[in-house]
Amino acid sequence: MKDRIAVKVDDLTVAYNYKPVLWDIDLEIPEGVLMAIVGPNGAGKSTLIKSILGILKPIAGSVTIYGKPYSKQRQLVAYVPQKGSVDWDFPTTALDVVMMGTYGSLGWIKRPGQKEKKKL
Repeated sequence: MKDRIAVKVDDLTVAYNYKPVLWDIDLEIPEGVLMAIVGPNGAGKSTLIKSILGILKPIAGSVTIYGKPYSKQRQLVAYVPQKGSVDWDFPTTALDVVMMGTYGSLGWIKRPGQKEKKKL
């Protein structure tokens, strides 16, 4: 049985102010694989992730999640952006942060409950 490809990036080129920062990126991530993107500051790790999520529009290439554009598969993806500083006085737990990932599917007014916690 062939592995299902969860994330596929084909010939991706991303630019800031028309200056390419990533070019000709090809990547396939099979379903169930734990993967890390490693590199020095400024190497394009965050740019790649933002391109996969559609936050940054590539100037060339394509990205699919299980064979479809991210916009059609966003319910399958959770993203916690990198933040340079932490407010240690803000009362939150790791569970609170993970539960924030359910807000997109719950809508504007609903809050996560036991049903969402059971999915974790």
